[in-house]
Amino acid sequence: MEPQEFFERRIIELGERIEALERSVESLSARTKHPVENLLWQLGFPVLSHGGDAQLLFSPEIHNSSLIRFYRMLRRYSFRLFLRDLIKTPEANGFDPLTRYCSRRAVGAYMETLAQLGIVILAGESYRLIRKVPSFGRTLEWYVCEILRREFLAPALFNVKLENTRLGGDYDVIAQVAGRLVYIEVKSSPPRGVEREAVEAFLARVRELSPSVALLLVDTELRMSDKLVPLLTAGLEREGKTEPQWAVERVANEIFHVRHCLYVTNSRKGIYSNLRNCFRDYLLHEGA
Repeated sequence: MEPQEFFERRIIELGERIEALERSVESLSARTKHPVENLLWQLGFPVLSHGGDAQLLFSPEIHNSSLIRFYRMLRRYSFRLFLRDLIKTPEANGFDPLTRYCSRRAVGAYMETLAQLGIVILAGESYRLIRKVPSFGRTLEWYVCEILRREFLAPALFNVKLENTRLGGDYDVIAQVAGRLVYIEVKSSPPRGVEREAVEAFLARVRELSPSVALLLVDTELRMSDKLVPLLTAGLEREGKTEPQWAVERVANEIFHVRHCLYVTNSRKGIYSNLRNCFRDYLLHEGA
């Protein structure tokens, strides 16, 4: 065999091996996608992006032990209210702007912890928030996503952008709980800050995604029955869903359901507890 012919054959063989390796890598990549990405792909909604740290209060370089500590602090509603005020006033020479919902002593304790976590720079009562963010919303989405991952052992994503959707925008939290697709819209503002357009957008996304369970979670201890339930009822009526089976009914406390698959809830009694009650209610009535 001539040297030239030998090398040509070797080049062809190497090319075939490279193609085989590329197919193997593609196959492996498809198998190692996030479970929620796989489920959404099967439904015709490939994930364009998810997560991201641009609007989170903590740095992407935060140590895991510090992140766990921050996660545990977020269980306190008073701490979440405090963070909202901190975001509104990210820098000051005293704690006065942060004492609307907390005592000065509690604010001092919170600030000491945040300084240890590398979230604020603190000198006496003078402080500066290191990462200035527009709102608490993205951090709250991350927290709800972490509850699903840590407490329910459910694969979950936050700040999810999907392909093939007419509405665009992002879905706050999407998870797979007990094999079912779950979509959670998270609102960090109190009920008075949630308007008709936001509820209608939530219903439109539910209609497009068709999850097994959809929740509108408002991080407040105020009642849902005063504003959110009437807004949800009105939104369903505008969709022509006026039959008795589309009525908004109470599950427990300030948790309400529509047909045991669409829920609106506040965070009183704890976000984890309210999510658990919604999932239990859905599974109890599934197929009924």
